[in-house]
Amino acid sequence: MARLSHTCPSDDANGAIQVVRPASSRWESLALLLAALAIIACVTGYVLLRPQHAGPPTPLSWQVRSFDGLGAVDQAIHSALLPAGEEIIWNNNDTGGWITLEQAQKILLPPFYRDAFWKTNGEVHWQLILPGTHLPHAGSVDDHDDADTPQAPSPSDVSQATQGQGATVYYGSGGHAPGQSAYLLVIGHAHAGVMWANQATIWVHRDPNAPYPGIVKPESLVGSGWRQVIPYNGASEVERVKGNQP
Repeated sequence: MARLSHTCPSDDANGAIQVVRPASSRWESLALLLAALAIIACVTGYVLLRPQHAGPPTPLSWQVRSFDGLGAVDQAIHSALLPAGEEIIWNNNDTGGWITLEQAQKILLPPFYRDAFWKTNGEVHWQLILPGTHLPHAGSVDDHDDADTPQAPSPSDVSQATQGQGATVYYGSGGHAPGQSAYLLVIGHAHAGVMWANQATIWVHRDPNAPYPGIVKPESLVGSGWRQVIPYNGASEVERVKGNQP
């Protein structure tokens, strides 16, 4: 801090007052200026070099983000397939069976249930393909008649080469909404004793009439033009906003 100036009477006969300034005031002002510049430089460096907030997961070439990579209709179908997959898995864990499309009508399970949502989002034709056969389950094809709907796939001689001990697939095609895709809800499952491990993945194809792929291993789906949908949930949004914090 600069010293206060002080005055003292001089020996001048006229009694004039002479101001005597501290000799070090120039250096103190320079030190204060340098300290202020150092603080500004530190703050600027922190702003420029601080870690950036984590953004949404970066999709691979064969993936698509549900948050901003799907059209409005596809987002609606995907949002319905997510809880439907959980419901199907829990039902399988409890009963050992799979929810057929007839059962989906009785329990009002979208996107399979034919209500206003189904009509608004393309009236998709759904089929249930059970593990080890890769044929539609008997009686599982809905009664939505459409001349452009693909016919049931023929048996696949490599159907056993699927995820785990097989995969149950809910296959949706024939939707007529603008920009609509075809859909796969693939539930790969494996069990050991009474312990079950189920995992559901959702795939889309740009062609709404894309045929059933037959083999639902990821590498085969990718080769057939299918893309896996990466879910974007609340935890992803928190990570995007606040960064990856422990």
